[in-house]
Amino acid sequence: MPQSIPQSVELMPVALSVAGMSKTFGAIHALADVSLSFRSGVVTGLLGENGAGKSTLIRVCSGEMQPDSGVLRLGADTVAFRNPLEAMRAGVVVVHQEPQLVSELTVADNLFLYRLGEKAAFETISRRDHVRRARELLERLAMTEYVPDPAARCRTLSAAERQMVDIVRALSMNPRVLFLDEPNSSLTHHETERLFRVVDKMRQDGVGVVLVSHRLAEVYEIADHVAVLRDGRYVADGSPQEIDQSRAVRLMAGEQKTAAAAAAAVDRLVGRDGPPSLELKNCSGPGFHDVSFAVRPGEIVGMAGLVGAGRTEIAASVIGSTRMTAGSVRLDGRPVRVRSPRDAQRRGISYVAEERRSELFGTQSVGFNLTVRVLERLGPLGLVLHRRQDALAKRLTARYTVKTTSVTAPITALSGGNQQKVILARALATEPKVLILDEPTRGVDVGTKAEIYKTLRDLAHREGVAVWFISSEMEEILELADRILVVRHGQIVRDAPNTADPNPVVAAAMGVAEGRS
Repeated sequence: MPQSIPQSVELMPVALSVAGMSKTFGAIHALADVSLSFRSGVVTGLLGENGAGKSTLIRVCSGEMQPDSGVLRLGADTVAFRNPLEAMRAGVVVVHQEPQLVSELTVADNLFLYRLGEKAAFETISRRDHVRRARELLERLAMTEYVPDPAARCRTLSAAERQMVDIVRALSMNPRVLFLDEPNSSLTHHETERLFRVVDKMRQDGVGVVLVSHRLAEVYEIADHVAVLRDGRYVADGSPQEIDQSRAVRLMAGEQKTAAAAAAAVDRLVGRDGPPSLELKNCSGPGFHDVSFAVRPGEIVGMAGLVGAGRTEIAASVIGSTRMTAGSVRLDGRPVRVRSPRDAQRRGISYVAEERRSELFGTQSVGFNLTVRVLERLGPLGLVLHRRQDALAKRLTARYTVKTTSVTAPITALSGGNQQKVILARALATEPKVLILDEPTRGVDVGTKAEIYKTLRDLAHREGVAVWFISSEMEEILELADRILVVRHGQIVRDAPNTADPNPVVAAAMGVAEGRS
């Protein structure tokens, strides 16, 4: 792959910089006092795990979001973009992971979409002239080989072609700084090579390119400089030689826990005698392929991986929300075919989804939300006996420490953390053999998180429930899991006991071989 790496990155002029940049969402520090520079004619790989602050930094730099504090400079000038269009006109442009195209419009229409406010761009001209102008633009940018016929409608294009149209549109804005946010996530290796040839040309033209990608090896093929964020904070930046792939993984994951904590993790319970409570063999479905793993009674299995890796899709197929296309599922050693979430519940599998709002009955009481999955047990012939319902709801609120003035209070009166406890308590009211949770503590405070952890440990280690949880928080995976599965591109790429060391987990999720430099 052609590369024109600057002789010295430090000698290149600063195109865009942030100083003391902070942004909070409630108690979450998405950015905390970040200071970082991006230089003209330099490709910077911006690295970090999910939630590290990469997307927030891009949104702040491009005017999509306003920071709480800090300074943004374009060259030597302090700027404050009020919206993305203002940033684009100043030369700060973003190409998103999902191309921002209008499918029913032509390639030519989409190339000039951001210029609708410029009279000269959309004066009354024929469609033929419009297409001609698009071809002239492609020729001027030397992009004719990358983009299909400007007269074609974007709904007919492949993912790679759509991505290239989005990039050409960004180049037509004459960017000084171009952010590429996961531009190759849906591209093949050959298509990525083509993309990187375009990136190399932008570098030669003096554009400062900031590349965000979880394909770490590919970042290192093209980057002149790398910068690492973790938990919303700047960690380090330097050349790819100074921060090689192995060191980058360590910086993204953070320091290892103490030796005592690691030793304790190895000694955790990793299953009991007898067949697994849940076992998947060579399962495939929408978003995943050839997945095999098991969860035993009394075991907590944490499923790690990047957003979009296929973790939620695997769970959705197990509970019957989507259909498996291959493979087999066993419960307690017996083959089953789960046809729906209700069927899964009848078989002893309870599921807690990631999105809390979709799980709540917002117009109903706390008591109804707690007991809705077991109403048929509360009275004969489907007649709910409210005395029994209230008694069960009170037992559940006490057992799972749901803070509410009354079980008859509206569910909307509860805090987010207590709503999460209600959803968990409702799942446990069915007395499951297998409990599946997707991001079980997202958006809750530290105290509520600790209470949920205790509940899950008691369920598994004292009551023998098989617990499988999906989480994007590395600390949560290391804190809670007995065994860790790592999913990458829809496949299990690592299945090992939790040793409290984040490095092999992050390396597997990123597709980096351990020890590779």
